[in-house]
Amino acid sequence: MLAGVALAVLAAAGGAEAKVKLPAASTNAAAANAPAKQVKVGYLGLTNDPRNAANLTFTNIQISPPDDPITGAQIGLSDEAIVAGANGFTLSLDAQKAADLADLVAKAKAMAAAGERFIILDLPDDMVDQLAAQTKDLPVTLINASAHADYLRNRCYPNLVHTAASDRMAQDALVQYLRTRNWNKVLVLQGPSPRDKVVADAFKASAGRLRLNVVDTRNFTLSRTPDSQENNNALLVTGGIDYDVIFIADSDGEYGRYLPYATQLPRPVVGTAGLVPAEWHWSWDRDGATQVTSRFLKATDRRREMSGSDWSTWIAAKAVADAYGRAPDISDPSKIDAYLRSPDLRLDGSKGYALNFRSWDGQLRQPMVLATDNAVIAAPPMPGFLHQTNNLDTLGQDEPEHKCQ
Repeated sequence: MLAGVALAVLAAAGGAEAKVKLPAASTNAAAANAPAKQVKVGYLGLTNDPRNAANLTFTNIQISPPDDPITGAQIGLSDEAIVAGANGFTLSLDAQKAADLADLVAKAKAMAAAGERFIILDLPDDMVDQLAAQTKDLPVTLINASAHADYLRNRCYPNLVHTAASDRMAQDALVQYLRTRNWNKVLVLQGPSPRDKVVADAFKASAGRLRLNVVDTRNFTLSRTPDSQENNNALLVTGGIDYDVIFIADSDGEYGRYLPYATQLPRPVVGTAGLVPAEWHWSWDRDGATQVTSRFLKATDRRREMSGSDWSTWIAAKAVADAYGRAPDISDPSKIDAYLRSPDLRLDGSKGYALNFRSWDGQLRQPMVLATDNAVIAAPPMPGFLHQTNNLDTLGQDEPEHKCQ
């Protein structure tokens, strides 16, 4: 079904909506007449991934809806079926899940032994880190599509690239927007989880780069005990100080959803609630984006809209297919991997830019979207934020800042 949808859409549209002009894929007449080479792309997820758990509140409202992004990868390969066929190969996804690290390593080794040279990862930060460390000697490239931690970009694993945006990229995008609005005084609210501290620290680093003033950092809690009132009451948490905007780091989402319109001062809320940075939002309607979201919606039987992690697996699959289609020698895996990492790669991610991977940390250059629940408000990099080589490098750690750990 996916292939049929993709072929029909591509035949009708030809990708003409993208702002960037991408190089045409090479076609080989001999390859077209030869038996098609089968290319399998690996995909590893975690059984019972806690990030995808359907956490329910007492009102039966889903805070973290199930969000397994495998459909994005399936659509990504389907979208490239025409290019693959013209270059003498077919694409398929070898999707597997594992319960623990040992099983993930075993499956990655089995995929490599079967000739799969690229594996898309939908795994938490720590498991991406450990899996990359234990497979760095295998002839395989891991593509991290859902782990955002900045430290992963500083590991300098030779076998790891990232289509998921880093925390720093997300917060740089948000800080650029705040700077253009002259909302320079920020109150930071931080939740109790380790992830909340990571997000808050990334925001503070970004704020420091553009000299926003973090007027205070305050902790909040969901506890309703009397001695916790000062930290669970939004009026008290946000009172007694002046600020232009509130940044909240609330990875669970329970506190943040009640924060807008409940603050002491009438101020906007940004971060993990209110205006949220992400790789993608279903309401983005430029650069051919509506075709992508409509294909995703149809593929999921209209069960859910396309999210940032869905886009990251989609573009990961497209990157692999594009590398196979444009590499000078499809029979040489090293040349395919070299092309994927080279400046010659120019991916159309339906976000108005040609995308490729940074040489220093393996991070995919990409614009971000800043969105409410039903609208994209901005798509950084913001106008006026310039870089000497590529304006997308104003988002995330730039090469002079990068240090291998």
